[in-house]
Amino acid sequence: MKKILVLLVATFMCSGLFAQGIEFEHGTWAEAKAKAKVENKLIFVDVYTDWCGPCMRMAASVFKDSNVGEYMNSNFISMKIDAEKGEGVAFAKEYATKAFPTLLFINGDGKVVYKSVGGKNSEEFIALSKLANNPNKQLATLEDKYNSGNRNMETVLAYIAALKEARKNYAEIISSYLNELGDKNWTSETVYEIVSKYMDDCTNPTFIYFLKNRKAYQQFASQKDIDAAAFNVFKMNYINAVYGKINLPADSVIENAKKVDEPLRTHLANYFTVAKGGDFGKKEYRDIVDCHVTNYATAWEINGYINFMLYNKKPEDIPEELKMAEKWCLKGMNLENSTEWRTKYINILLKQGRKDEAIKLIKEELPKAQEEINNSSNRANTMATIATAFVQGEISKFPMAAQKGEEWIKEALKSIDSFTNNTVLVAALSANGKADELKQAISKLEKMAKNDMEKRYVESLKDYPSKMTKEK
Repeated sequence: MKKILVLLVATFMCSGLFAQGIEFEHGTWAEAKAKAKVENKLIFVDVYTDWCGPCMRMAASVFKDSNVGEYMNSNFISMKIDAEKGEGVAFAKEYATKAFPTLLFINGDGKVVYKSVGGKNSEEFIALSKLANNPNKQLATLEDKYNSGNRNMETVLAYIAALKEARKNYAEIISSYLNELGDKNWTSETVYEIVSKYMDDCTNPTFIYFLKNRKAYQQFASQKDIDAAAFNVFKMNYINAVYGKINLPADSVIENAKKVDEPLRTHLANYFTVAKGGDFGKKEYRDIVDCHVTNYATAWEINGYINFMLYNKKPEDIPEELKMAEKWCLKGMNLENSTEWRTKYINILLKQGRKDEAIKLIKEELPKAQEEINNSSNRANTMATIATAFVQGEISKFPMAAQKGEEWIKEALKSIDSFTNNTVLVAALSANGKADELKQAISKLEKMAKNDMEKRYVESLKDYPSKMTKEK
């Protein structure tokens, strides 16, 4: 019963909390512009909606990060504007805001100098804000430089990067620049940077040239990185085709990939097979996924493969799958050496019955996790994230892990008492067999639930305290 509850709770677990961060203005937009002129600062505007998940995560974590607050409060006037309420409706229309969150950096005259769309973590957001605050990196400045004929590598790449960040059409600039450059000059570092970071069209003449002349780019990068760049162009082209973002059919991307020489051709074929999905219960499919994991899979992809293989509609664990999951988890740990990955590895060991190894690793992990919390600038967020890792899965059956997880999440909840973080508490109380506290926590969640999904989730929990009492 506890296992089922933990799996239900995991649906709502994510990071987000802490104390001091960005000091947002509470006046009008006109007042913010006036203040920006007086203080000679840009205005940072978080354009959000109540239903936007990434918006909520940034509000609960990034904007409350002390490091973020320290930089933003010293360098910007900051505002939050709900695109669907009050003056936010007209604001969103004026600034053509259609996706959320949209992060705008605007001068005192109301002109956008930098724009980014989509959620960011703390490090990404600080880096983004520093770019926005650098006149030489602002989109308007770069556009002026480019239009006046400046074609040095730094300007071209910075301009493309700024356009991409703002979700503006940078493909036309790439095409125009490459045509101006001429194919005799395509074996250049600028072209390599464009292909490796910004190109997503496998039919582009420059990319076709790049594929045929990959060895010529070894003066700028390793062969491994060059092949990875080519792989990612096909991958992004395929994803865009699948989701209907381009006119090129997905099958055409697959056919174009068949023209590539080995071993890249096989790696691409493996990726396409994995992307279409398959039966992890079949060794042939697992082997294909394994090849992709070994060579080009991201940590995010690997995590998905492990979870789907081990937890999706599985009445019991299969030894062969567990061994493969262990191998993939080690690869994920190599890419991202975090508490989440290390506890995932412990859970896989426990599923294999390797209790002694797992207990040894749990004992080693607890002080590592505490050190990570102590060194974090967003302590409560880190505490909640790590608590989540210790109160779900097989590791939660061990009191030293579950009790510490409960301690951390209760401490984190003192900073921000959110619905998500209370679901982590529910998992912790369930793991530690505290039926009375669990009943209170579920009652609290019921009062906090705002949307239908949250209400259905709370409804699914209501019988657990009584079941837990009977089990005792």
